[in-house]
Amino acid sequence: DLDRWSSFDKHHETALYCIDTMKGYGLETEIFQLPADGEKTYGDWIMPRAWDAWSARLTLLPKDGRREVILCDYKVNPCSLVVYSKPTPPGGVTAEVVVVKGGSKPEDYDGLDVEGKVVFTSDSARNSRIEATRHGAVGIISDHLPVIEYYRPPMELPDCYFWDRFSTDTHGGWGMKKGDIECWGFVLTPRQGHWLRELIRKEKTVKVHAEVNSRFYDGTVDVVTGYIPGETDEEVLINGHLYEVGAIDNASGCGVAIEVLRCLNELIERGELKRPKRGIRMLFTYECMGTMGAVIERPDIFNRVVAAITLDSVGGDESLCKAFLSLSHNPYAQSSYTDTLLRLIMEHMTHREKFLVNWRERPFLNADNIISDPTIGIPSPLLLEYPYRYYHTCMDTPDKLNPDKLSWIGVVAATYVYFIANAGEAECKWLIEEVLSEGKKAMIDAVKEYVKVYYESGGRRSEELWKRLNYLRIRYDNALESILRLASSDDHDTRRRLNNAKRELIEFAEASYRRFCHITGTTAEKPKPKMSRYKLEASKVVPKRLIIGVSKRTRIPADKREEWSKKLKEWNIDADVEFSAQMWCDGKRSVAEIEELVECETGKTGIKLLEYFREMEKYGYFECSVKD
Repeated sequence: DLDRWSSFDKHHETALYCIDTMKGYGLETEIFQLPADGEKTYGDWIMPRAWDAWSARLTLLPKDGRREVILCDYKVNPCSLVVYSKPTPPGGVTAEVVVVKGGSKPEDYDGLDVEGKVVFTSDSARNSRIEATRHGAVGIISDHLPVIEYYRPPMELPDCYFWDRFSTDTHGGWGMKKGDIECWGFVLTPRQGHWLRELIRKEKTVKVHAEVNSRFYDGTVDVVTGYIPGETDEEVLINGHLYEVGAIDNASGCGVAIEVLRCLNELIERGELKRPKRGIRMLFTYECMGTMGAVIERPDIFNRVVAAITLDSVGGDESLCKAFLSLSHNPYAQSSYTDTLLRLIMEHMTHREKFLVNWRERPFLNADNIISDPTIGIPSPLLLEYPYRYYHTCMDTPDKLNPDKLSWIGVVAATYVYFIANAGEAECKWLIEEVLSEGKKAMIDAVKEYVKVYYESGGRRSEELWKRLNYLRIRYDNALESILRLASSDDHDTRRRLNNAKRELIEFAEASYRRFCHITGTTAEKPKPKMSRYKLEASKVVPKRLIIGVSKRTRIPADKREEWSKKLKEWNIDADVEFSAQMWCDGKRSVAEIEELVECETGKTGIKLLEYFREMEKYGYFECSVKD
């Protein structure tokens, strides 16, 4: 209940509640702080400014016999106040309301006078802040509730408040940073918004009185952690985030993590489970920015972590929320046995339990699993339900959770962390066979796909399949290599089996290619495509990442961003391509090699990364060297 206020003073209470709960369960605990000053940067994530709110009210003033109407009251529904709203002057602000179609673009204000007035936008307050304040508006009203196809059709939740937050002008995460133009804003439900628009249409001019009692300041964000000691210094981690309004997003993730540690600790203390070789830890804080801060500030914790699992928005009742459970993989450049292990556990649970959970696998989706970035190197598959019907709204409440589903996910997470915490030689050898089998299956599926396309359209050539098989070989070679993190230094037998599996993977890729050529009657020679002048140059340049985590492009000046967007289009680089390119950039691969891997991963073609890396080098994100 504390986090639904979105106020940093309440966030501190949330952190203390988690710590007290874990202490009550006999767990070791720690709480530490990160700066929330709007300028401290971790990797390329900028910490938000701390913000407290105590009260806020928006009142429609009476006119021609019509009585006043209280439209929004923060104490009644916290989501009715836009998070990070600045305070009004003492006594509040009275101003006319001007309806703006849209609100986020300069042309939306053509022919309108909003100077000293309140903008009523159909867009989000977050998107409208810059243009509204630039045109002189004193505040913003929004009735925006994002439509999410299938999950949340238009007007399906007419009495629902969207959880809207003002956010930075930069790209370094969300929240307000130092130097951002401040504003205040209120959120209406779709039904309220429709009513107010009709009233303005009839009365032409209406006024509101707004009072916001809030403050910005240099504060802190708490990081909470609970711990079950193991026999060694190594650890397995459950992580995620706090400080958002929903029971699903993300009280559920933290709640499941605490329950997993409580249950395992009790079983260990009763002697029903042996104490694991590795400790088991949970760590929750502010999403992404807080996680990156914790990684950088506390290497004493993260350097000990051999693997993790991220829990974000889990346990929603599918009959209400419409969302299935996703197993989001590690970045494919950081492929790991953990994806295979978690999938196998979930498959076993599906066959074992009467309660059925609708789940499926998907590629990497960014959350607090950012620790799986190769520059950090902690494999961390993500369990997530996104999007869902009540996502980021006041209706994301405990009654939308399914206790049986939460229990199912808790058993999965507990099994995963305890297995890894105890893994030794036998478990490593089993994982080698499972990862190898999965890699072979991926190659078989690739051949089937290319054979189908070949006969349907005569389309894909054998050289494209060879690139695909080589990409899969590299991915699963990485996944096999990751198993060694669990092996002891003197476990020579496991290392020998691992090397044999890697050779077997190479041989299977070559055999798969020959099989395709035999089926289609094409030559079985490995393709040697001719290199263009561009590819020759790209094959000589080797980029190296200079920051921890992905670039958020915060160093690119605001007046250069429009030009940057145009360049990215010219280079055929979208968000997926840019992310994948950064993941595959290991300081050893050439730009040409990275392009090939990215094209195999994303399905995009014609990608030009050479100038991208050179331009990003100017801002200190990469260092480009030239091969001799």
